Amino acid sequence: MLITLDIFSGRPNPSWHLSDKDAKGLFDRVGDRALAEESTVEGVLGYRGFVVTALGDDKLPRGIPSSFRVAGQLAGGVTLGDDKLRALSSDESDDTALWLLKTGRHILGDDIQAYVDDHVRTRSLGAGPAEPIADEEKPNLEEARDSRALCVIANSAYNPAFWNNPAVQPNNNCYNYAMNYRSNTFAQPGRISGHPTGVMQCANVAAAANWDGCLAVCSGSNHLVALVIWPGTDFHWYRRQKEGFWAHKPGGTAVRNVDNAAHIINGTTLTPQNCNRGPYTQFCGYRYAPNKVAGQSNQPGLWGLPVR
Repeated sequence: MLITLDIFSGRPNPSWHLSDKDAKGLFDRVGDRALAEESTVEGVLGYRGFVVTALGDDKLPRGIPSSFRVAGQLAGGVTLGDDKLRALSSDESDDTALWLLKTGRHILGDDIQAYVDDHVRTRSLGAGPAEPIADEEKPNLEEARDSRALCVIANSAYNPAFWNNPAVQPNNNCYNYAMNYRSNTFAQPGRISGHPTGVMQCANVAAAANWDGCLAVCSGSNHLVALVIWPGTDFHWYRRQKEGFWAHKPGGTAVRNVDNAAHIINGTTLTPQNCNRGPYTQFCGYRYAPNKVAGQSNQPGLWGLPVR
């Protein structure tokens, strides 16, 4: 059995295998219960529970699906349990989540373990308030218009259906959405240009995005994006829509235009800079993403796709 901690937005989520003993322990906990499908989670930033996936059918007990979710906030309108099977209670779900967390201690760093443990035990929506808005961080369109090439801001209309289908949603992340390019490779800043980074700090992720043409200064036709960081751990991107609000895609979850408190990021009173971002507490600034990704039409190896 493969266990995946659903927690990151930009980077791939951490996964590990259960021993036969631990797999039996998990089945003892969830057997004869109504279990959530992998896609039924609310796409908040930060902890979203665990995904359990069977890698073969030889050791899967009767009645246990090949893939299911443990813990995490169910998406709106989703309910579990019926006359035949009841769902895990909140306490049982949390207890199972903490048990699964311990099975991954050889993969997860101390900071991630501590964050998940605290989140499960307190059931908080996120890690503290976001940083306040600072005027110098707002996108400077006047400065952008003075750049060498004409700056055109052409934010696209909100179209979540393009991203929210089973063949696409799990394979594209926040950076795919920000750059508006569906590569199905869980895109990483700088990978398209051969300059990726593994250092989760504003300067490093921004520098990698620069190589992709996502710049701090506008030139040509662009849409507005914003970068935030879970310090030392992960990155997350937002994209402004034609309607004026901001939208984002936390990891492999659905595209949404609300923050972790379920408030619409309306672009006026709420922006990527002051909305509830969970553990992504560091706001790095607004940037300009080209409406045609460099090399998009003819570059082999684009966004990590294999060169043939």
